[in-house]
Amino acid sequence: MEAEGPNIVSRLAEKTLSWIILGLLIFLGYMIYQMPAETKSAIWNGIWRSIAWVVIAAAVPWSAKLYIRRILELGTNWASLALLAGLLVIDLMAAWVLMTGWPTGLWGWAAGLGAVALAGAYNYLVTEYLAEMAGG
Repeated sequence: MEAEGPNIVSRLAEKTLSWIILGLLIFLGYMIYQMPAETKSAIWNGIWRSIAWVVIAAAVPWSAKLYIRRILELGTNWASLALLAGLLVIDLMAAWVLMTGWPTGLWGWAAGLGAVALAGAYNYLVTEYLAEMAGG
C-alpha cells in the first residue's frame, strides 16, 4: 500500500534543487553587479531588444486575419507562400533594426537563425489557425 501525498525523497530533492537555483541566481546577480557599467548596459540592451523582438514576432502573424480570406479565395499555395515569406521578412527586418545590425560570432548567428526558424514555424501555425477559422 502506497502512502498518500509526496514521498520524502521527492520532497527533499525539490527543496535541495530550489536552494541550488536560489544560490545560482544570487551568484548571477552578484556577478552582474561586479561587471563594468558598459557590460551591464550591453546585457540589458540585448535583453530588452530581444523581448521587444519576441513581442513583435508574436504579434505580426495575427495581422493576417485582416486579409486571410482573400488569400484563401485565390486558392493557390503560392499566395500562402508569399504570405509566410512576407511575415518572415517583417520578422527579419524587426530583428535587424532592434539588434542594430548583423550578429557577430558563431553563437550569435546560431541564436539568430534559431530564432528566425522558430518565428517562421510560429507564423505558419498562426496562419494555419487563421485559415481554419476563416473556413479554409
